Amino acid sequence: MDRINRGDIWTIELLSHPKPRPALIVSINAINDFCPDVLVLPITSKPGPLRVTIPDQPEQTGLRIRSFVKCESLGPIYKHRLKKRIGALPPHAWGVVEAGIRRVLGLHS
Repeated sequence: MDRINRGDIWTIELLSHPKPRPALIVSINAINDFCPDVLVLPITSKPGPLRVTIPDQPEQTGLRIRSFVKCESLGPIYKHRLKKRIGALPPHAWGVVEAGIRRVLGLHS
């Protein structure tokens, strides 16, 4: 398996969905290297009040349609459920994603 890095976008296999879905890796690389699971935010094409827009840069993200990070669905997934790395979040988009995570967790900066 490829190295898993914070900011990568992978297709993942969830028990609740029959087809692979994209997700953003948000756990730090030390966790990604040594733990059996990683923290992800699922990605969807449906906007919502707690969702963050991913920049429209398909050559970098690997996402062909307008997509949103589901900040309200932060959670772990076992690495064996990661199927394929398709891209990465542009570095300039991290601030908005981190703000979305803080909002969902009730953490104020």
